[in-house]
Amino acid sequence: MRLRHLGNTGRQVPLIGQGTWKLEQTDLNTAHRALLAGIDAGMTHLDTAEDYGAGRVEELLAPLIAPRRDRLFLTSKVHPDHATRSADVMTACRNSCRRLRVDHLDLYLLHWPGHAVLEEAVAAFRDLKKQGTIRHWGVSNFGPRDLERLQEHTEDGEAVCNQALYHLAERRIEHQILPTAARSGMSTIAYSPLGSCGFPPTGHQASVVLEAVARDHRATSAQVALAWLARHDSVLLLPRSYDMEHSLANAAAAGLTLSEDAIHALDAAYPLAPDTGVTPTL
Repeated sequence: MRLRHLGNTGRQVPLIGQGTWKLEQTDLNTAHRALLAGIDAGMTHLDTAEDYGAGRVEELLAPLIAPRRDRLFLTSKVHPDHATRSADVMTACRNSCRRLRVDHLDLYLLHWPGHAVLEEAVAAFRDLKKQGTIRHWGVSNFGPRDLERLQEHTEDGEAVCNQALYHLAERRIEHQILPTAARSGMSTIAYSPLGSCGFPPTGHQASVVLEAVARDHRATSAQVALAWLARHDSVLLLPRSYDMEHSLANAAAAGLTLSEDAIHALDAAYPLAPDTGVTPTL
């Protein structure tokens, strides 16, 4: 598994990690086997949130995490409704740690801007970091204006990442969100990097180009899509799979490097949509 720096922290994390959204809706034994296979393949970054299943996903991950905590880079997220007061952020973080049965998180994110009060959230993140309850902190689903506001309340390098929706058919963060984060030294963590409704999209004309690139590189279309995102040095990937075969295929994508011709062909087949000023989210 290739490693990349998380922001300006000097901390290296896997290029490809594993999301856990809707874990509570799966066959748990099958899902755990897939997650464990991914961990063994180097996808040791696990991402969750207090909002996933109203805390249930954190509870379901606890027995998987316990025997291998020192191998994992663990991320959770605070709901913006719990980020209007510093004390509430700290309580939410402690509750996530309790459900996960861990004494610290490697990364803690504000899940989306919502009604959060940035001054309060940042103050809590700083205190949590001082206490050792979190190692690093960042944000998720922040648009360009949100990132600018964040910079007004933080010092350089404090916020280490912005988690954002990004895949071949949804490239709008390339206009402002991705470059703004990169200029601030923040990583962009691409969630749903294979889309959210199956990939490649059924009937999409660009699928012909994607499949041709996959054949040329002796890879799957999904692996090519992940490798295309990884062309940005500041981007980390967070696919989700509860199928062991798919998890292992995702991990293998870290070893795939696309030719320049392939990147240009995909850029043309999946053109960047106009910037409407709207932050793409699920």
